[in-house]
Amino acid sequence: MSGPAACRICSGPLRLLHRGTGGQARSEAFSPTNHQPGGYGDLFACERCGTVQQPSLPSGEPLLDLYRSMHDEHYLDEEYGRRRTARRLLRMMPSGGRLLEVGCGHGLLLDEARAAGFDVEGLELSRKAAAHARHVLGLVVHEKPLAEHRGGPYDAILLADVLEHLDDPLGAIDRCVGLLAPGGVLCLVTPDPSSRAARLAGAGWWGYLPAHTFLLPRATLRELLRERGLEVVADASLVRSFTLRYWMAGLAERGGALGAAVSALRSVVPRRARLSLSLGDETVLLARKGVRFADGRGVARAQPASA
Repeated sequence: MSGPAACRICSGPLRLLHRGTGGQARSEAFSPTNHQPGGYGDLFACERCGTVQQPSLPSGEPLLDLYRSMHDEHYLDEEYGRRRTARRLLRMMPSGGRLLEVGCGHGLLLDEARAAGFDVEGLELSRKAAAHARHVLGLVVHEKPLAEHRGGPYDAILLADVLEHLDDPLGAIDRCVGLLAPGGVLCLVTPDPSSRAARLAGAGWWGYLPAHTFLLPRATLRELLRERGLEVVADASLVRSFTLRYWMAGLAERGGALGAAVSALRSVVPRRARLSLSLGDETVLLARKGVRFADGRGVARAQPASA
């Protein structure tokens, strides 16, 4: 099976990184809680920028349709931890102003942002997730892709666990830059294939999923933001909060002797025991849009979005 000719991020040469075992893309495999290793198509890595890509996935409307029909019945099982993770992420951002979350899911982060004083709005393709955000949480959520959204300008735009699902991540970043107000911030959260955890886990790394189209290394993502006139003001690894049983389930899915042992122990762990942890393999980048002078020359150092 021949691979793509060139990287879609930088046009550099590609090499086969991991041979895939997955078949046709299915919406069930795209759910956020699906972290079972394997099942993906052939993965290629760019020798220039390091981006890992899965070219066998559909693009355009066929890909969007998969997300429209996607439903994750176990997502809200970890609502407490997901909200705690959201609050930790929001503390990195300037307070107040208009916030747009792209791929807002069930609306948990938007709900936390609203409580923190943001004027919030979301985009979500999953019909069932969007319905929960609108009808249960009372949020403003549009069922449309980012390319079709005409709102703004926004003081903050957030894409958490979204960039790696898009068939045109560069176009998405460009669109966000256009929607940002001068001095506004763009927050990106995405798996880092250049991380130590990813290298150690190899083909079984949790970031190699059937739904992940492009995985951009931290350094590459920083450079892409700089090329678009954004100033990177924060660079961190995401700390997630889940029940200990959830973390153990992820280990058990890896199989082998360790997986069997963890699976046996999981049932005796208290259901409410929780753990906040960073594996160092999820990038959180916060970048600020520069403020141009009235005559269009130069870029002044941006002020906080809440100023």
